[in-house]
Amino acid sequence: MSLRDGKGINMRIFFVNHNENESEKELLIFLHVPKTGGQTLGRIIDEQYHISEIIKVKDPQTVETLLNEIPNEKVTKIGCYVEHLETYFQQVPKGDEHINCIYGHMYFGMHRYLSKPYTYMTMLREPIDRVISHYYYFLGKNHFKTDTSFEEFITKPKFFNFQTRYLSGGNIPDLQLAKENIHNHFSIVGITEMFDESLFLMKKQFGWEHINYAKKNVTASRPAKEQISKVFIDLIVKHNEIDIELYHYAKNLLELKIQALDHPSKQELHDYIRIQQNGV
Repeated sequence: MSLRDGKGINMRIFFVNHNENESEKELLIFLHVPKTGGQTLGRIIDEQYHISEIIKVKDPQTVETLLNEIPNEKVTKIGCYVEHLETYFQQVPKGDEHINCIYGHMYFGMHRYLSKPYTYMTMLREPIDRVISHYYYFLGKNHFKTDTSFEEFITKPKFFNFQTRYLSGGNIPDLQLAKENIHNHFSIVGITEMFDESLFLMKKQFGWEHINYAKKNVTASRPAKEQISKVFIDLIVKHNEIDIELYHYAKNLLELKIQALDHPSKQELHDYIRIQQNGV
């Protein structure tokens, strides 16, 4: 099955036959907010589903290749732009029937194009640290079209309250809407600084296995927050006040989930963190 985008490029999308019971599963939508540990989490998600059950959404601002350019042996690992995916689900009734996970850099709202039950998850990161990491990641990957200083980056409106934009579903960050979306649509919102705890709760929530990991896409060349000028830190805080409030709201929800675990689960979590951090 294929789609054709506005440039006349064929989009190849492949599905395979599965048991009828698979269509009854909740489809997991993972909103990958940049620089929150999402690439590491994506590798873990890949281990939980058959390759044909996953759709990976590409960010049109940073990805220049379409599915056509992926080698044939990898063609069943679907990759596409959000617009193509929306068009596909609009045109093909029950096109999501055998898909059990969609993830990538996309705003909240993909569920509107689905015909099966769904749930969302995401990761949020302490906003000051996320902004610093985002800039130095862009710098290291040469994503800037022109020389962009740190001050220029942190004062660009399109980067203000970036995490709230994702969870409220649009270019205008809406804190109340983001909270409502979490309450109504998300099974879990993880916290980067509590990555192991978040991952453990995801395992419990979704029945995952094999959640040991090695960190991916870490920006090694960035300075620590303590090395950044207070003037710049104050600017980040000023322009990301909504993200800061959303982060603390989500972190509190996560801590409540941990507190609600029964004693055996708390012991299991303790053992998992010890093994993951110490290797013993």
